[in-house]
Amino acid sequence: MTLKLDNLNSVLLQKSAKRLHKRRKQITETKNAILAGTQNETDSKERLALYEKREASLALSQGLPIAAQTALFEEEIPDLATIGKEALIGLKNDLLPIEFFEYGLYAARSVGRLEHSEGLKFGTGFLVGQGLMMTNHHVLQTPQDARSHFFELGAEANRIGNQTPSKICSIHPEKFFWANEELDVAIVAVVDEDPSFIPLEHYGWHVLTRQQGMIKKGDPVNIIQHPLGRNKAVVVHNSHLLHIENETDAHMFCWYSGDTQKGASGSPVFNNHWEVVAVHHMAVPKTNTAGEVLDKHGNPITKEIARHSPHLIAYAANEGIRTSRIVSALEAADFEKPSHAETRDNLLNFWARPGAHTRGLRAAVRSSLAV
Repeated sequence: MTLKLDNLNSVLLQKSAKRLHKRRKQITETKNAILAGTQNETDSKERLALYEKREASLALSQGLPIAAQTALFEEEIPDLATIGKEALIGLKNDLLPIEFFEYGLYAARSVGRLEHSEGLKFGTGFLVGQGLMMTNHHVLQTPQDARSHFFELGAEANRIGNQTPSKICSIHPEKFFWANEELDVAIVAVVDEDPSFIPLEHYGWHVLTRQQGMIKKGDPVNIIQHPLGRNKAVVVHNSHLLHIENETDAHMFCWYSGDTQKGASGSPVFNNHWEVVAVHHMAVPKTNTAGEVLDKHGNPITKEIARHSPHLIAYAANEGIRTSRIVSALEAADFEKPSHAETRDNLLNFWARPGAHTRGLRAAVRSSLAV
């Protein structure tokens, strides 16, 4: 008997698959355009204009070339004799400043592992400032779920440098808890049980913004996660934004090709400036018109094979919740406790302050210096 999405008893997955199924053509077009170096042609003029305006602003503040096509160290008047020695392949300049790696290390500090107190249930979360952590609703659905988990920072391996000590925080939903089932996101307060051992704020944080133009189709995405509940990992290879759209029934979501594994739910999805553009929540398998799940050869897969060899299931893309939509939903949320509403307001103001993103990364520097 073939495996159908209906058999999996997951409303969340069925909704994700339905959204993606309607956009298979656009996603395939973007994948092909990435290989051809013409991904700009797949995005809307409005989104490209917002993206280019924002990139120009960031380039000015960082002292980098403004034109997206200009190499970092390209001569003003190229010598024709150099043709054939070096070149930008495709339409996008992929040269990055070397500090990209260091920024990534600091961005990773605030990403942690969520673990159930009884073990065997894992997720990923990340600090968002004000002593709060974000993950998926399906990871922490209720305050009771939250109380049964703990949040561990610094669960990572380092065999050639200083080993970062881990820090375990308890979760305090009484102080703050917000979950949105439709968006599949949750924000909860974490408690620094041992502030004398690397204070929580020294792990940094990530801000969420409603600003548009942070990323466009075909751009790389970087996903920091705890796959299978193991040590922290990052995806930077074969990882691109495949589809995003506005003013549709799926405007709250985006799709990308970066790898994830069980336990990655709640991971931050970054652009190349290490800004959070989405929160990962679902891997969407390929299906046919009958709703049957397909294997990597395009054939319907049986329940038995899927159960014993899940790696043979073909996936169309990973799906994440856009940060701009999370900010809007949090802003519109109603809270029974006035203290929770006040915490929400403080968090939104905190995110909106100029330079909040940079301050979050700089705060993580203190953790590395303290080791």
